[in-house]
Amino acid sequence: MLLFALCLLSYAYFYQGGGWNQNSRFDLTRAIVEQHSFAIDAYADNTGDISARDGHIYCDKAPGQSLLAAPVYALFMHGVDEPTAAQLNNAAYVITVVTVALPSAAAVWLLFHLLLRWGTRSTWAAAIALGWGLASMAWPYATMLFGHQLVAALLLLAFALLVRDDDGPSPWATVLGGGLLGLACMVEYQALLGAMAIGALALRGGPRAVLRLGLGATPPLALLAFYHWQAFGAPWTLAYEYSTMPFRHQGFFMGLGIPNPHVLEEITFGPYRGLFHSSPWLLLAVPGALLWLRKGRVAGPLAAAAVVVLYLWMNASLVDWQGGWTYGPRFLVPALPFLALLVGGLGAEVWHSRLVGGALAALMCIALLFSYGATLIGTAVNPQTPLGIKRPFADYLLPQWQADRIGLVQQGITMKWPQRTTQPAGWNLGQKFGLTGRASLAPLLVSQCLVAVLVWIGLTRRSLSPRGASSPA
Repeated sequence: MLLFALCLLSYAYFYQGGGWNQNSRFDLTRAIVEQHSFAIDAYADNTGDISARDGHIYCDKAPGQSLLAAPVYALFMHGVDEPTAAQLNNAAYVITVVTVALPSAAAVWLLFHLLLRWGTRSTWAAAIALGWGLASMAWPYATMLFGHQLVAALLLLAFALLVRDDDGPSPWATVLGGGLLGLACMVEYQALLGAMAIGALALRGGPRAVLRLGLGATPPLALLAFYHWQAFGAPWTLAYEYSTMPFRHQGFFMGLGIPNPHVLEEITFGPYRGLFHSSPWLLLAVPGALLWLRKGRVAGPLAAAAVVVLYLWMNASLVDWQGGWTYGPRFLVPALPFLALLVGGLGAEVWHSRLVGGALAALMCIALLFSYGATLIGTAVNPQTPLGIKRPFADYLLPQWQADRIGLVQQGITMKWPQRTTQPAGWNLGQKFGLTGRASLAPLLVSQCLVAVLVWIGLTRRSLSPRGASSPA
C-alpha cells in the first residue's frame, strides 16, 4: 500500500491547468450536471476539440471519463449557481485526482502484485511498478484530465482478471473483465485495440467464457451507444464523425492511414516524441519478454506484447501522430503498463553469475533514475510542451528547469488559448504553501524519499521472513 500512497501523493501534488482535450471533457461533465444535456453549447468557447451537429456543439471525445466525473463535479459544486474560474479550476483538480490519479495509483499497486504472482522478485517488482508510475509518461498523464492514463488502469485491471495459468479465469472474473474493457472503450475509442488483445485471453475458456466477456461488456457499450444516438443520431456514429478537427476526416478511417516507418522511429527513439528518449528502461521489455517465454509463461506476455504492438501501429498510422502539446508519444500511454510487465521477466530470471545479475540490476537502476529525473522535470515544468518545439527536453524543459522556472502551464480549464500572465494556470502543492521554483518540489521529494525507505524496509523484511523466502517472488 506504500506504493499506492507514494504514487497518489506524486500525482495529486500537481495541477496542470487546462487544454483543448481536458477542457472538452470537462465541458461535457458540466453540461451533464448543469444542463442535463450532452450538448456543450454553453461552455465550448474554451476548447477547439469539438464536434458540431444540427446547430449544437459536442465534445469530440468518447464520453466515459466525463460521465465518471459528473457525480464528483456535482458533489464539489453543490450549492454553487455561478461558479468562478477559480472554482472551476479547483473542480477540475478534484475531478482529475478522483478519476485519474486515484485509479492510476491503484494500478501501480496492482502491477506490483501481478508481477509477484508471475514470479518476479519483490525488489524488481517494486522497482518496475514505481518505474511505470514515476519514471514514464504515466506520471504527467496521471495529473491531467486526459483519458490515456485512466484507460491504462482499466486495461491493466481487466488483464489481471483475465490472465491465468490454468484453463482460464473464473466466470465472474470474466464478466467483470469484460465490463472493464467496455468501460475503457467508453473513455477512449482507441482502447478497442487493447480490449481486443486482452479479451482474446478469454478464448482459452471456450465459448462460454467469450459469452461472459460479452455479457460484461454490454452495459458500458450500451451506454456508449445511447450517448452516440442522442448526440450524433445513431448508436454506431462516433463523435469523430462530426469533429471540426480536419485530422479526424483524413486517412482511411478517422485519421488513421498507412503506418509510417519514419513516424515509428520518431515515437520510439526520436528526440521529438520518442518514448525511449525519456524512458530508456522500457527497452528492457524486449529481453524481458523473451525470458518470460523461456520460462513457459506464454499467454500473458503475448497478450501484453500485442497491446504494445497495436498501440505502436495506431500511433504510427495517425495523421496527427505528434499528439499536440506534449513532450512524448501520449497515444502510447495506455500501453506502458504492459511494457513494464514484460520488463518483469528480467526480475524473474535466476542468474547463475552474480556478475551478470549485479550488472543487470545496476543498469536497471541507472536507467530508472535517469527516466525518473526526466519525468520529474517534464511533469514539474510543463508536460504540455508547445507543439513546435522539436527537442522538448533539450530546447525547452531542461533550460526552464535550470532557470528555476516551474509550473509554466498558462492555459486554464476555462481558457481556449494560453494566456501570457504572471500567474500560471497550473500549480503544485508546494507553490500553494508559498514555495517557488524548484524549492516548491522539496516537500514532494522528501516525502518520496521517506516512503521509498519504508518500501525498501518492507521488501527487506519480506525477503527475510519464512513466507517471503518460500514465495516464488
